[in-house]
Amino acid sequence: MTSKAEFLGQLHIFSELVEEELEDLANITEEYDFEDGAVVAYQRDVADKFYIVRSGRLYAFQVDDRGIVRDTRAYMPGDYFDEVWLFTPMTHTATVRGSGSGRILVIEQDKFLNFLNKNPGLVEVLNLSEPARQAAGRSRVALPKRYQGLGLLPEEIVEYEGRRSQWLLVFRLSWPLFFIFVLLVIAATQWQAGASPLLLIVLAIPIFLFGFIALFQFLDWYNDYFVITTKHLIHHEFDLRRFRARTNKTSIDQIQSVEVEKPNLLANILNTGTARITTAAQAGVLLFDYIDDPAIVRSTINRLREQVRAMDAGRAQAAMRASIEQHFQARPAYARVAEGEAAPVSAGAQQPPFLERVRRAISPRVEAAGVITYRKHPFVLLANTWWIILVWLALITGMVLINNLGVVLILLLLLAFDSAYFVWQFEDWRNDTFQLGDRYVVDIDRRPFGFGESRKQAELGNIQNINSDKPGILPTIFNYGNVYIETAGASADITFESVTNPNLVQSDIFRRRELFRQRQRVQEGEQRRKEYAVLLDVYQQAQEQSRLPRRTPP
Repeated sequence: MTSKAEFLGQLHIFSELVEEELEDLANITEEYDFEDGAVVAYQRDVADKFYIVRSGRLYAFQVDDRGIVRDTRAYMPGDYFDEVWLFTPMTHTATVRGSGSGRILVIEQDKFLNFLNKNPGLVEVLNLSEPARQAAGRSRVALPKRYQGLGLLPEEIVEYEGRRSQWLLVFRLSWPLFFIFVLLVIAATQWQAGASPLLLIVLAIPIFLFGFIALFQFLDWYNDYFVITTKHLIHHEFDLRRFRARTNKTSIDQIQSVEVEKPNLLANILNTGTARITTAAQAGVLLFDYIDDPAIVRSTINRLREQVRAMDAGRAQAAMRASIEQHFQARPAYARVAEGEAAPVSAGAQQPPFLERVRRAISPRVEAAGVITYRKHPFVLLANTWWIILVWLALITGMVLINNLGVVLILLLLLAFDSAYFVWQFEDWRNDTFQLGDRYVVDIDRRPFGFGESRKQAELGNIQNINSDKPGILPTIFNYGNVYIETAGASADITFESVTNPNLVQSDIFRRRELFRQRQRVQEGEQRRKEYAVLLDVYQQAQEQSRLPRRTPP
């Protein structure tokens, strides 16, 4: 039998990959054996894996709500389904079971997306179907750079993107362009009349001024945009006057209603308006204002909400099945093919090297033991200590240039105080941390050397909305800002101040919150599913013992 990498290279979808890329792909591909009749996938379950038939045969059948088979298909060796699931999770449209024994290869979506992130541009050489190509083009691995900074999750797909209407831009540009046109006509007339160069220079000043206003209006319009993904609604607003960027992001499951407004006759004629989105967060309303055809926003959100409900139902169905199979100790539908034992991990893990410990102690973002720790941007430390550094340099210079021993001793004493104050400021910066765990977000404010500590935390399940802000020109240039975490109680709101890459922090929190809610759903339904399994067990026993009377008349 050919190796896994060689087999993958024979598939049309991966035929353009080179040997090294195929080896990396093979490392994230799992291999399973299945028996005759084993169900590989159930209709309506969540589909987030890519299946490839290596040997044997699979049979897919789709049934309607009345249990009637509406569509069937056979998958032979070398066939696969469905590459769209490599980029976005959906639900299985059919039940797939083995027809005879065989073997399948499975690539999980999150592993494949990490594979693409490590190999930029590789998505362009994949031979994808048209739906998969469209999904890939709207995924994080292929988005324009302006959207990559939004911190989208790996499996997020952009379903809608837009700016405010071009008619709004035309209205804002109309008056400066009008004055530029008038001034140019006057300048041309005066030039032909032989006017002095001084008059032309005087006319050029307002032309330049109105040109600057027109450019400002265009950039202010261009840098504001709205994005709807399969998981979030995002409103990015860049205030060019104050050079301030703000990103409002809320989850699809937080949406309560969507209202479309076209306030006047002109808006109806131009088909522009506002989509007013009411959410469960305290802020209450997210506006997509002055957009073309705002009804598209409403239809997109309604479609995504239906998709979320279908995904939740699929997860619940799979969890119920797993609980029943576990209770009855059913054999797994397919078994993983062993590929060699992993090397055992030493019980006594060595401490990280000194430089690595130093890096963790001062890094703006450190992930260890399931907890992500954030610190304020180093620029905040520099803003608090720049004058201390200048004083330190001045004292050093004075000690070098002055030969008086008494003065040198005084300067040395001042240098010691200055250095001690720098250490105090550094420790004050290092000790102020923000932590994101599996259950809580925590804001920790410590005084240096144990002189006090305050701590504020909120459970991930109580988080309703997360916004980020880059308040000014320096935060925008150096990519740091604030992350505002809105919770169910106003007093429990938390702000991560001056953190590096606030959009990434925002994305991290949304990811952890989603995982936390998934665990909550599993835990809340686990006992109920066990009770259902016991009920089915008792029913099965009674039926096998012929103790149940007939309920339907013959």
